[in-house]
Amino acid sequence: MFKRKLQALGFPNPDTLNTADEKQFRSTIVWLEDQKIRRYKIEDREHLRNITATEWNQAFEQYMNDLDCPFTNGTRPEVLDWLLGLAVQLEFNEKPESYTANPKSQEQAYQKINPLDNLDFNSDDFKTGVNQLANILQVPQHSNHLVTLEGICNIIEEKFNQNALKESLKAKNPGNPVQFDNINFGLDIKSTSLASAANILRYLFIHDLRDLQTKINECLVSVQALTANPKTDTKLGKVGY
Repeated sequence: MFKRKLQALGFPNPDTLNTADEKQFRSTIVWLEDQKIRRYKIEDREHLRNITATEWNQAFEQYMNDLDCPFTNGTRPEVLDWLLGLAVQLEFNEKPESYTANPKSQEQAYQKINPLDNLDFNSDDFKTGVNQLANILQVPQHSNHLVTLEGICNIIEEKFNQNALKESLKAKNPGNPVQFDNINFGLDIKSTSLASAANILRYLFIHDLRDLQTKINECLVSVQALTANPKTDTKLGKVGY
């Protein structure tokens, strides 16, 4: 997720960086400070450079405070992403020509960057956002927030596409309300709540079948319109042998 920023900064081996590896993470922080950020003087970087010391986390927290990082309590990927953004900004301020020499190529590069790559899909903030969106769209929440998100995507794709929005502006016949208690679907279920759920599913199934039949009838009408009055070319006709 940090590959493009690391490449822009000239980081060695950006493809193999693993933030879950504590040694790689610490080494990356030291590289950014030594090569790009340079917040401390060289002699003041010893505590940060000693990546095997037990006090390194304290030195790192102090470093984040000195940089006024807003993610002091954030995850390692969040903190690293913020540091990379800071390094890119400092690099641009120092060498703007290296980023603006070919505006078209830079624009194409930015278009390829997916902002979703920087999201932590398992963070508490992301889960809270998914649940809030589910409440707004009245989507039942699953124990797995990613399943809930999939349901939200399906609702948005079905109900909020251009055709659906255009149809929503048209006046529609509300139809007649359905009283499930007065309809016998042929299901003998003792549990009242289970019977109601089964009746609803049965009704939706019948509704889908009627919709399918309507579409089949429309196709038949279209085919009949083409075959009922065929145009004949008499020049191609031949009588006798």
